[in-house]
Amino acid sequence: MARNKCTVKRCTVLPFDVSDSRPFKFKRQSTVLMWVVRTYKDGRTERLLITATIRPGFMTDGASTFWPFSRLVPQWRKGDDNYNAGPTVHDILYILKGRCHTEDGNTYDLSREESDDILRGIWRCWGMSRFLAGCADKAVELVAGGNNHWGNDSYRVRNFCDITVEVLE
Repeated sequence: MARNKCTVKRCTVLPFDVSDSRPFKFKRQSTVLMWVVRTYKDGRTERLLITATIRPGFMTDGASTFWPFSRLVPQWRKGDDNYNAGPTVHDILYILKGRCHTEDGNTYDLSREESDDILRGIWRCWGMSRFLAGCADKAVELVAGGNNHWGNDSYRVRNFCDITVEVLE
């Protein structure tokens, strides 16, 4: 294995209340819980509970897909918070450059590739086929995979979101 990998095993999304047009602005707080297995290059694994907290005022443009891919993987699915959790959490991870917090106040870093794994994993939990999730991941990588997106907070919403990690074993 050439890099660390994250596999989302389960995902729970508390309801999103967002504006009707892009960028989608959160009107009230929401949470996305992800049970993840992180596999390190050397084969070690950790079970994680990753919690994304999204506060009112956070904005996302949804999935960074473009036509014709947006016919299969839309930027946003109105009323489908489980689908929308993928690009929302992905945007948060990119804004924060994968920097998460632990309960004891330390930091826990995820790579850009692991952040992409989490997007794909949330979509797989939602029910997207492995093939389509992989294709969507590659499309997002083409659009947002460059270093200029990693850490980009063009909507200035860094203070409206947080990611915490709890190591379960």
